[in-house]
Amino acid sequence: MIEYSQENKKVYLLGVHLKSQKLEVTISSLEELESIARSLDFDIIGKMHQSRVSPDSKSYFGQGKLNEIKDIIASEKIDIVLFDHDLSPNQGKYIETYLDCLVLDRTQLILEIFAQHAKTPESKNQVELAQLKYMLPRLVGMWAHLDREKGGIGASKGTGEKQINIDRTLIRKRIHHLEATLQKVAMERKVQNKKRSDCFQVGIVGYTNAGKTSLMNGLTGVELLAQDKLFATLESTTRILSDTQSPNILLSDTVGFIRNLPHSLVASFRSTLSVVRDADLLLHVVDGSSPDLKEHIRTTEEVLKEIGASNIPVLLVLNKIDQVIEEMDSMILTKEYAEAIFCSARNEELINLLKQKITHFFNQKMIQKETTIPYRHAGLVSKLYQISRVENIAYEEHGIQVSHAMTQINERILEKILHEMSLIN
Repeated sequence: MIEYSQENKKVYLLGVHLKSQKLEVTISSLEELESIARSLDFDIIGKMHQSRVSPDSKSYFGQGKLNEIKDIIASEKIDIVLFDHDLSPNQGKYIETYLDCLVLDRTQLILEIFAQHAKTPESKNQVELAQLKYMLPRLVGMWAHLDREKGGIGASKGTGEKQINIDRTLIRKRIHHLEATLQKVAMERKVQNKKRSDCFQVGIVGYTNAGKTSLMNGLTGVELLAQDKLFATLESTTRILSDTQSPNILLSDTVGFIRNLPHSLVASFRSTLSVVRDADLLLHVVDGSSPDLKEHIRTTEEVLKEIGASNIPVLLVLNKIDQVIEEMDSMILTKEYAEAIFCSARNEELINLLKQKITHFFNQKMIQKETTIPYRHAGLVSKLYQISRVENIAYEEHGIQVSHAMTQINERILEKILHEMSLIN
């Protein structure tokens, strides 16, 4: 993690606009980088972007622009330069040496905010694993000063090179340990999922700060901590959808996504994101008032594809719709996203409409059954209440006639019970 002093660090933001892309995308991405930096209490002094056909392989920016940046750093006494891109180890080393200033790229900054927000042992391990995987190829040059001081002796390895090899060994051991620990957690989560197999499972996904936790609070009636900040939620939380009949509908909130989310971070959070892959339905929550709405939707869809969850049915939810002030903007959204559900965590009526949409989706998947239970097995009625939605009970001469609806999984459970009953008889 970055070491902080009492005084906030003075930061300057840099980005490259590739001429093959829209300028608005570059500007929006820089603004997002600024939001991330401000959430870490950095003091943003300024920002700059340069239009290029492609990034410079050595310095990312052109040499002239780099000289201009160096002058700004000196005059403004900048502590950290943030690049809105991923820098190669050689690029990072060259730019940092040339500017004589700490340089962080976008991935490093995202890893830093994840590290500060991680609270549980699992999320801390996940973030540390991503950080170590990012750090491993960047060790070269970190200890080069030792070789310069010692001068090197004969054909033997320099002190710096020896230190790099020691660090690599230690980091690889730590990575192996963290992967084993997270694998164990993943196995435990699979066991938990098996226990929930008789329930419907809904995964809440979306761009960071789209209001997923607030929406979950409204749907479940449970007050989870909801904060107006990036990546406030890193751990998966599961609650029962309120006011629904059997079988239970479980909602799981999880980490928010962001454009250019580091692949190492996605890989590390695979066990947490398993609640998304195992879901029967996904609520794709989007900030309906955001000017970057389309980009946020695209980013979430890309991450879902990356984690193997792109084939799960999705309900698109345009949240924070109360913050869309202009009537024309509201009309455009309604026309362009006619299939979406317009919602606000502050509006109870809209929350109830969303509940109805969720329950309707699962009602369509329920199988209607008529089951006759002999009186000597009357205790099975209570089991039917657990695994199905009982709609009517009639006490007939030959047994208890139960009209009910259930899932395919629970139908197989019932068939197994009835088969065992026939063997007993």
